[in-house]
Amino acid sequence: MSAEADRFIREVWGLQGAAYLVVGLRYYSRASTLGWRKFAWDDALMGIATIVYTAESVAAYYVVAFWKGLANNGMTDGQRASVDPTSEEWQLRVNGSKTHVIGLLLYTTLIWLLKACWVVYYSRLTDGVHKMKRIIFWAMIIMPVTYVACLLVAFLKCIPFQNQWQINPSPGNSCMPAISFIQTIFVMAMNTATDFYLMAIPLPMVWKSHLPWRKKLTLMVMFSGGFLEMAFGIMRCVSILTVGDTDPAQSGYWSVRESFVSVVLTNMPMIYPLFKSVIDKSRNLSTNKNSALGDSNGYRLGSYPGKQGPKSGSHPLSIPNETTWGSDEHIVSSKVEKTISGEEASIGSSDKPYLSQGSTAAKSAAEEPIYSNRLSMRTRKQNDIQQNHITITTEYTVSRATTHHGMDERQ
Repeated sequence: MSAEADRFIREVWGLQGAAYLVVGLRYYSRASTLGWRKFAWDDALMGIATIVYTAESVAAYYVVAFWKGLANNGMTDGQRASVDPTSEEWQLRVNGSKTHVIGLLLYTTLIWLLKACWVVYYSRLTDGVHKMKRIIFWAMIIMPVTYVACLLVAFLKCIPFQNQWQINPSPGNSCMPAISFIQTIFVMAMNTATDFYLMAIPLPMVWKSHLPWRKKLTLMVMFSGGFLEMAFGIMRCVSILTVGDTDPAQSGYWSVRESFVSVVLTNMPMIYPLFKSVIDKSRNLSTNKNSALGDSNGYRLGSYPGKQGPKSGSHPLSIPNETTWGSDEHIVSSKVEKTISGEEASIGSSDKPYLSQGSTAAKSAAEEPIYSNRLSMRTRKQNDIQQNHITITTEYTVSRATTHHGMDERQ
């Protein structure tokens, strides 16, 4: 086994282990915040995608470790004629070509399973936003249609199908799975187009939102991961078409790398709250939140030290959801009150009248005969803008910690 093949094998299993870790963190984050019973279809699809990714890695391993990177391409007509059908090289090339066919089908299936995860996730994310229903509806049509189209190209580009592992005579480029021009270009085009479509779902919503710029930038970067996936897809295509004829294993190399990047990016919205929670604790943000209560510029939602009052209708969202981001802020359309849950927001000077009213109400309740020491107030701030635009809804609770001096408490 060559040194390059040995390095690739280590890379394959290293990426595989890292992917398992990422998927495991996803399920841990989901289970710890929502519970196992709250798992959605994208969680099930991710489990299937993990199995397919494992099979793809095994196929890539077989191409390099067992079939020595050989396939039915990279041969002259004279070399094809000189290979004995009973020889080891013949068997290696036939088996290598068959494994390439399997690997490409697994690669395509994995990529589109991950796209299905995004569609299901975005359907929850945009639930209640009337304008987005049509976009999600078309996504549910476009993704399976493009997947079936890729499968049709894989099965119909070479007829009869068994010519894809034919050695002599030359079956033609379309029947060489490791370097097939039509399949490589078509899959890359469909992959790139669908990635653009998927990114067009959350990015405009985040851009038009009233989230703080730091939060908005974080979400924009997280949902723009499709650009990185597209870059790997293009590099895979270029590598196969340029050096694939001399190194058939290039197809397996870049398929595994792109698959790993796609798995990580698809799980990023689910595991990001977990990492952020660790970072927040390390920075001791609880102290900063308490000190921020007296800031004239406002305070972060969820930072009030008293017990929180009743929350508005929670959304089954996890990008990240309010339980993981420590906030009750939601991005909603002007007609409905659902969609993206945010991490934090500041209530500025315009909100101070609400706070003053809450404090006055608490004081009045203390001066009158009372039956409890707790007063809960819910205040909602809503920016009325044009239809289908995005506003922020916030809520907070004002609690009275002590009773007024000189006041007798009534039982």
